[in-house]
Amino acid sequence: MDEILQSRFRLFNDRSLQHLRTIDVFEELIVFLRMFLTNCGMDILQERFRWNFRTFLCLFCLISFSFSVVHTVYLHWGDWYAVMDSLSVSGIGLQGMIKMYSALAQKPYFREKYLNIKYLHQRSTSNPKNNASMIKCVLTILYLFRMFFVSYAIAGVAFFVLPFYVMVVKQEKKLVLPLELPFTEASTETGYVITTIFHLVLTVMAIMGILAADMGIMIIVLHVVGIANVFMNNLGDLNEMLLQAETSDETKRQKFTEICIMHKEILQYEEDLDGCYHHTVFVQVITSVSCLSLTLFVIYMTRDWTRLMFMLATFIQLLEFCMLGTTLRVKNDHIIDAIYDCNWYLLSSSDKLRLGIMLHRAQNPVEMTIGGLSLLNMETFVEIMKTIYSYFAMMISFLD
Repeated sequence: MDEILQSRFRLFNDRSLQHLRTIDVFEELIVFLRMFLTNCGMDILQERFRWNFRTFLCLFCLISFSFSVVHTVYLHWGDWYAVMDSLSVSGIGLQGMIKMYSALAQKPYFREKYLNIKYLHQRSTSNPKNNASMIKCVLTILYLFRMFFVSYAIAGVAFFVLPFYVMVVKQEKKLVLPLELPFTEASTETGYVITTIFHLVLTVMAIMGILAADMGIMIIVLHVVGIANVFMNNLGDLNEMLLQAETSDETKRQKFTEICIMHKEILQYEEDLDGCYHHTVFVQVITSVSCLSLTLFVIYMTRDWTRLMFMLATFIQLLEFCMLGTTLRVKNDHIIDAIYDCNWYLLSSSDKLRLGIMLHRAQNPVEMTIGGLSLLNMETFVEIMKTIYSYFAMMISFLD
């Protein structure tokens, strides 16, 4: 990790990355990921993963969180602001459940993807251009993750700082989360302490789980960028071969065949992404929209600014997923441009036909979707923000 840190201000300088090996940088990134996975008891990258104490603790937190939401809603039924406040955080539990289920149910898929990506880094190490492209991809993932890590960490700290600030300044007991434990009276001193400790455990486990899941998703999805860049590097090598008369036709044909196979693998990779995260993305978007809408409404009506950091963290998480979908689409456009700009006129007749087929398939790529209902990209993100504002305005007008 020291070598990665030393390259912080030289991220996209190929010459400064020559002393690094992409496989080493990738392994450091995986160590970073597994640190969060281990803390959640979900290190599914192990060859023989077994449940441990942390895994059961994670499951217990999700189950107890769900019971607390139901109990709190029942307890405050009729006080609609309190009910909506409790429901506004329920989406975090749903996200955790679907992500934990997805990780456990698809362990072979994630381990296979990890090994395939690792093998790609090993192959790319020997090629300077591919090595630089893959290192840039990994470092981009690392810096993006650090940004989200800081955002979630600040939001997590604010969860505890703001309620204690209210308690000290206004002399009011404020719960960290709008949830109450069954058989525990939060208005008493003992009940308040027990509930606060419970909220502390929930918040820490939630942040660790979100970071582990989102970093895993970022690594798998954003590696499309590195794979696409390697593909375009190979197309550049083919262009140089086609301009060199001394290169044999058989060598050119083998290179083009390698490119066709790689393009097929990219399309399959993207198709697997949508299939793997089909339900996860749907739950993520739906719960994020509900959390943002309810929290915004509660803040507006009660002026309870302690929920502001939660709303900001939810906003950033939704933005993160939409950015991943947009990145996928942008790299598909880059691949189309690279295929179109190659020296196709120097190919043999049969290879020209294969290039035409490859270009046609590139123009109809599989993109990540929100449960098959809509594309996951920044355009959808803007529409979601408009929808949230519409819901908010509708609730305000209904009260007026």
